[in-house]
Amino acid sequence: MGRAASGLAGATLTMIAAGWFALAPPSPAYNFWSAGCRDCHSSFTDSTSIKPGNTWPASKHNVHRNQMMDSLCGACHVVDGDDPALNLSRGETGLPGKGCVGCHGVDPTPGTPNNYWGAGLRLHHFNAGVGPDNQGLVCSDCHGTDPTPQPENARPLYYGLTGVNVHRSCNDDGSENWTSDGLGLDNDGDLPYDGADSDCPLFADGFQSGDTSRWSSAIPLRG
Repeated sequence: MGRAASGLAGATLTMIAAGWFALAPPSPAYNFWSAGCRDCHSSFTDSTSIKPGNTWPASKHNVHRNQMMDSLCGACHVVDGDDPALNLSRGETGLPGKGCVGCHGVDPTPGTPNNYWGAGLRLHHFNAGVGPDNQGLVCSDCHGTDPTPQPENARPLYYGLTGVNVHRSCNDDGSENWTSDGLGLDNDGDLPYDGADSDCPLFADGFQSGDTSRWSSAIPLRG
């Protein structure tokens, strides 16, 4: 093949590849956001919440991607054997529920009965009216009323990886210790975050209280 023909073939392949990516649909994880999350969260990567007007501490997508790359992408994304080559993922879930509820809504422990465990933002979202139109992010899709959530001082099941220093949602310094994160989780759905919630007991010397134990915020937690 001559040099001109080789160059033409290469240009053709480049155009085909560019056309394929241009026609490829966006990740369903993005679709989950566009189907309802954007009603409150103005962008898939923005740091602004439209209502009730709160500012996200950072882009949730970027924060989770950067902090949890080796662990929790499966809460929103499941890949098959062909996807890594294209660096794509399907916005499905390997955990009960879809999207954020995989981390913040239910207990995914195998064999766990329906105990309606819910640390995170589930009741917060329920109270905000996030329901079936938001791709099943809350239990109200199947249940008429939302089950009782964990209290504000319960440690979120997935909030942090081994070797990462993470505070509970009741830490007294107003930080969950993620990059630029200034808010905690609203487990009980009453809107006050972190130590601003009267449901949060605080202890001296950096110790916080969970349901059954006391620990120092300097100790790495297992998600």
